Amino acid sequence: MIAAFLAVMALSLAVALWARRGAAHAAGPRAFFVASGQLGAILFFFLSVGETYSIATMLGFPGGVYAGGEGFVVWFFGYILIAAPVLAVLGPWIWRAGNLYGAVTIPDFFAAHFGSRLLERVIAVGAMALLLPIGTMQFAGIRLVLGALAPAASMPLLLAGAGLVTFAYVALAGLRAAAFVAVLKDALMLGTILLVGALALVHWPALQGPAGPAPQVAAAPQVPVGLPFALSTIAVQALGFAMIPQNWAFLFAARGPQAIARAQAAAPLYMVMFPLLMAVAVFVRQIGLPLDKPDFVFLAAAQHLLPGWAMGVVMAAVVLAGLVILSSVCLAIAPLITRNLVPGLDGTAQQGWAKAITALFIALSAAGALAQVPLLATLNTVFYFGIVQTLPGFLAALWTGRAGARGVIAGIAVAAVFILAARFAGWSLGGINPGLIGLVLNALVLALCTWAWPRRDGQSVLALL
Repeated sequence: MIAAFLAVMALSLAVALWARRGAAHAAGPRAFFVASGQLGAILFFFLSVGETYSIATMLGFPGGVYAGGEGFVVWFFGYILIAAPVLAVLGPWIWRAGNLYGAVTIPDFFAAHFGSRLLERVIAVGAMALLLPIGTMQFAGIRLVLGALAPAASMPLLLAGAGLVTFAYVALAGLRAAAFVAVLKDALMLGTILLVGALALVHWPALQGPAGPAPQVAAAPQVPVGLPFALSTIAVQALGFAMIPQNWAFLFAARGPQAIARAQAAAPLYMVMFPLLMAVAVFVRQIGLPLDKPDFVFLAAAQHLLPGWAMGVVMAAVVLAGLVILSSVCLAIAPLITRNLVPGLDGTAQQGWAKAITALFIALSAAGALAQVPLLATLNTVFYFGIVQTLPGFLAALWTGRAGARGVIAGIAVAAVFILAARFAGWSLGGINPGLIGLVLNALVLALCTWAWPRRDGQSVLALL
């Protein structure tokens, strides 16, 4: 089992090394962070669409079904289904806007369009704060898998090894390495889900009676409760998905807007895995496999149905799902610092500092997973609440030249204050997700500021294209 796991990890490093060959002719921060905007249709598809599905898909989704989270299933399906058409519409315009200004990050675009260094820093700091928990989430899932793979080994040492593999992806070829390894990750992820799901269905006739109630297990996932919250959360997350910093990097890496639209048109094909993951969760409940946590559902089913070497491949697929997401988040956070918070660095310095920042981010994320810092869990709950707040500013830049930086900053500030107040004061808000209300307040404040202090010398992105 361990030998198969290590073989897959070695293969992923070989793929990243091979990706470096294709980047040999390109240099500079744009090549490192967004692959010089030259990813073909297939690579872009796996990078942008496949990255939607991380370690949480293979562990968290069946865990939610197993624990009786029917509301979780409705929310997850709704969010994924709506996110694809949202990105299919907004994605090509994000690419055009980024290409217009030669942007590598979200703050790059806002700074160039609105001519505001303050706005650039506000968006960069906000994006970094919201991205920080993502690394810890991936390491938390990786910790579960590695603990099952080698229970006698030192967990800090195992996570250090996972961190070194992630750093190697980034250092070898930047976003190109992440794109190539994403192909391997998705092939293994889909393959293992299809295999375990199919075997669960094959063994289904041996089961007797309907599925029983969810066993009482620790750490059941928190899911949206109530229809208003579920529907408003679906809206916030589907819109926010288009504004995630690493998704902008993926969009900037595409060769053109047509590739983006085609990739999103095919995105729902990935959803074939979810009925199988649901079947696996019900299968585990039916046969009564012992579990410590709901997140072990998929691994428990695989261990029950597969030989040892195949189980090693399954564990490698789950870990790869986390490592590829980690590498893309590193490549999103690093330029926020090297390009937007620390001005004046040349291309070589940007890449050097990016690698140092990547190492620091990986170390902090692993430490957070080991310590299980409560603050990170709180930050994660407001990730989509906050990340969507750049949307009104982007739409204003797209449609009108009258909106100014002060209006965008004021809108984001009002939304942030409201969301944090609602979160920590525990306001019910009639069951509505506070992120959606914050988004409405954001848009209203931006509209009022645009009306009161219109920008006289600005042009919309549409007018400039």
